[in-house]
Amino acid sequence: MTRELTDYEHSNLAVLRAFVTDIAFLYLTPTGLGKAILDAVLPVRTLLQTHHIHDFNEQAQGDANKVEIQTAFLDDECVSNVTTSLYRPVTKKGDPRIWFSCLKQRAHPNDILALFVFNNTLYTLNLTHSRLAAMRDAGTETETTRHLLNLTRETLAPANHLLAKLRMIAASGPLAAICSGDTAIGRTVETALGIKINSSQAPDYNGIELKSSRTKSALRTTANRAVLFAQVPDWAISRYKSSRELLEAFGYDREGGIHKLYCTVAIGHPNSQGLQLNLLRDLGQLAEIHVPSSPSDVVAWRLDTLHDRLNEKHHETFWIGADTFIRNNREHFVLKTVRHTRSPSTAQFDNLLEKGCISVDHLIKGTASGGAREKGPLFKLPKKDVPSLFLAETREYTL
Repeated sequence: MTRELTDYEHSNLAVLRAFVTDIAFLYLTPTGLGKAILDAVLPVRTLLQTHHIHDFNEQAQGDANKVEIQTAFLDDECVSNVTTSLYRPVTKKGDPRIWFSCLKQRAHPNDILALFVFNNTLYTLNLTHSRLAAMRDAGTETETTRHLLNLTRETLAPANHLLAKLRMIAASGPLAAICSGDTAIGRTVETALGIKINSSQAPDYNGIELKSSRTKSALRTTANRAVLFAQVPDWAISRYKSSRELLEAFGYDREGGIHKLYCTVAIGHPNSQGLQLNLLRDLGQLAEIHVPSSPSDVVAWRLDTLHDRLNEKHHETFWIGADTFIRNNREHFVLKTVRHTRSPSTAQFDNLLEKGCISVDHLIKGTASGGAREKGPLFKLPKKDVPSLFLAETREYTL
């Protein structure tokens, strides 16, 4: 049993989301609170397991196997250390249980607790009755507000350091492009930051991904879509087994006899090649299909793979915007803005796919040897929709 959060609870939750987004909720039923027996529901179990606090799957049943850990309970005035019991009773199937000492003095039936982990410590806040948001808005300072402020500063320290460096670079004047083409801005900004150009798919700067784009350009039309990541299909579950087969089936000839498949594919309508995406939630797949009179399978991606790429690439991202101009036949960049995002939502990723907001670009070109070179497929999202993909509040900065 559970319920939707109230506006009051959402305001308290927003304070936590300033520094942590992996949060589980525990609804306190009258029976559970009265008997001091709370079900460790799946989100709570997942939180504890993911952060290496406790794994109920490895815990035997019975009181002799009960585990007790210390938890930081966020009271209004102070952070209290309470004992949390994690156990599986002998009765029934040993359904996982959780209980916090002194909880009856801190909660009422139908309250909702927020649980999160920071620096290997489990934290708990009563969203229903905490005055945390009100104290923040009033500027009231307590041990708890100071503690949370320190956690926020610790979380944002790498981003603040990077922001300071970008502001110094912007203040030094326009950056002369180190190369030409669409990738010039990204390569130039990374070089200015002292980042060596490489092919690694890992985030660029101390765990922060950098995505640079032109906001006003003297050379080209600025893109209205942001690249999230590149990911080839899972050929094992696809009808076509390579980019070359895709090119042969759906490509077209361009000037000079070059065979290409450059196109955008999305859910909702087929493109000029008859290609369209289809979200198969039950199968956990994103399919690309050909839609003539009767649809046929083309390629597919596992949603788990796409979710992993999203989390790996955009755990924390700086989306850098720059104006450009030409001087002495060379493009120059004027760094203007930063959009800072954290903690992507895989559920929202799927929703944006289903709405047709997230699309896929094929960039396949034939080679002289008869093969194919693929620069994608690129998963893209309109820049205006980028904040909706993330759980943490998006921060906007001027350089």
